Amino acid sequence: MERGRFALLCDLAFIFLLLHPVYGDVSYSIPEEMKRGSVIGNIAKDLGLDLGRLSARKARIDTEDNSVKYCSLNLNTGDLIVQERIDREGLCAKKASCVLKQELVLENPLELHRISIHVQDVNDNSPQFKEESLKIEIQESVGKGARFLLNDAHDGDIGENSVQGYSLQQNDHFKLNGTAKTGGRKYGELVLDKELDREDNKEMMLLLTAFDGGSPQRSGTVVIHVTVLDANDNVPAAHSPPFSFDLI
Repeated sequence: MERGRFALLCDLAFIFLLLHPVYGDVSYSIPEEMKRGSVIGNIAKDLGLDLGRLSARKARIDTEDNSVKYCSLNLNTGDLIVQERIDREGLCAKKASCVLKQELVLENPLELHRISIHVQDVNDNSPQFKEESLKIEIQESVGKGARFLLNDAHDGDIGENSVQGYSLQQNDHFKLNGTAKTGGRKYGELVLDKELDREDNKEMMLLLTAFDGGSPQRSGTVVIHVTVLDANDNVPAAHSPPFSFDLI
């Protein structure tokens, strides 16, 4: 029974290949966000097709899964053209490889060519923090060298175009430690470099910048709001009210 079922599947696969003959694949590599109308490549030349027969054979670009048709074919030149916006982050998110699948279909006789378009990341996103400001409360008794892990910034790009590091605006009390990697993501650590005194400064604002490694480089900022909590380090002084004795 199983052997017969396997033979039937093989026959169906053979019939499918007869109905959809694949004559050769072609691949291209392009940057994302190319303008509509941009030429990806001359597919007629790359596949050795007769340019004069493209119209007669109703040559067209199709998709394997009836998804968006990102490309079109210029029947006069044989050029493969960008038809819709190709956004790598929208297509593949953070995947290391992003391949767009399209097909070139010709009729009389039926002929199918698979097209693989490797979409390369460009630095079109800036690092962003989720919060408008980061709030930190610190006891003034905390010693020098204390560390405070900061929320990381997010970047839609990958590789060198993603977040590569952080910088901190110069100030009197804090410095920024070299970024720590956690699960492949980069974080900044706020390090207390000079002890705090709430009586001198109850609050302070620090500007944190996240930057990527793209060219041109992009960055994003967030304000760190530090509140210094009282450690009750001032001993109360006793002040006796004036008094007098009445002699009897």
